Amino acid sequence: IKLQAKCNENGMELRVANRWYPSSKTCHCCKNIRKDLKLSDRIFKCACGYIEDRDFNAALNLRDAMTYEVA
Repeated sequence: IKLQAKCNENGMELRVANRWYPSSKTCHCCKNIRKDLKLSDRIFKCACGYIEDRDFNAALNLRDAMTYEVA
C-alpha cells in the first residue's frame, strides 16, 4: 500500500509481475530460460554469449515484461 501511494504521488504506474515470472533465469538477450541457475550463481551466463550480473539481468527482464498487473 505504501509503494502504491509513493507511485501515485510521483505519477508513476506500479506494475506487478507474477511471483513465478522467471526474471532471474531468463536471458535478457535471447530469452532462453536457464532452469539450472542456482541462487548462489551471481553472474548470469547464457549460451548466446550474454554475461551480466544476475540481479541486473532480472531487472531488465522485469522492466520489459509483457505480462503484469497494474496495481
